[in-house]
Amino acid sequence: MSCRTCGSADLDRYLRASVGTVLQCRTCRVVFLSPEEQESKKADALYSQDYFTEREGYFFHDGVADGSGHESPHIEDFRLGLELIAAHVRPPGQLLDVGCATGSFLSLAKQTGWECRGVEVSSFAAAQARERTGCEVFNGPFEHAPFANGRFDVVTMWDLLEHLPDPVTALRKAGALLKPAGLLLVNTPNEDSLTRRVARFLYHGTGGRLQAPVNRLYHHYHLYYFSAGTLAPLFGEAGFDLIALKTKPIPISRGRISPATKVVMHALSAVERLVHAEYELIILARKRA
Repeated sequence: MSCRTCGSADLDRYLRASVGTVLQCRTCRVVFLSPEEQESKKADALYSQDYFTEREGYFFHDGVADGSGHESPHIEDFRLGLELIAAHVRPPGQLLDVGCATGSFLSLAKQTGWECRGVEVSSFAAAQARERTGCEVFNGPFEHAPFANGRFDVVTMWDLLEHLPDPVTALRKAGALLKPAGLLLVNTPNEDSLTRRVARFLYHGTGGRLQAPVNRLYHHYHLYYFSAGTLAPLFGEAGFDLIALKTKPIPISRGRISPATKVVMHALSAVERLVHAEYELIILARKRA
């Protein structure tokens, strides 16, 4: 058993959630679901049609691709990402969205002038993205995407890196597809957020008896958990230089949570802003020459 991000066998038990054992590499400090548990998670079963239709409001009624004009809150995140990109390169150009789901970001990027393509492992979501956006979408694992190396000006990964069994290989694949000095934008949960710190404090403070918060945050869809400190070396190893790193609030509209839980999450989000420990990271990096 070893860390897939750095190869070290020096691992520590981080916590035990309902999904299984979560480990931390003592060398690179990356947190991840144990390899045995990772092997049991098959993408075609995890990301079935139900995964998307259970959160119909998030994946389908976004106010962009559906044409309703009533934008969902998460579209603001997509606009922030496009603004970060636009500070360094503007359309027209080639943009690839990896893990494009049902096409919300593809649709928004296309509207702003980018020539867009997507990659999506779910056959259901890939078909929806093609229909809703008119973009070319490859259905399958990112490592099998047939696009030519050096083709794209921008590659984006919204809420994807934490789902992948080999994040470093995915970052290198993105680098290969990018033109010289091309941009990579990644959005992922922040392991150093206040919400996660509180959940871990309650778990360890009760000797592991209070598991409900960690069970909510550490689940079978996410294989890796990153912080700003652990992501920067991975980007460097994959051949990228970081340009910008920002934190942003809890994506309430995305979760499968009760109204009472939403109230708690809104309160935590307000405190997270004050202490600069928000729930998600958004990173912009440039491919090295």
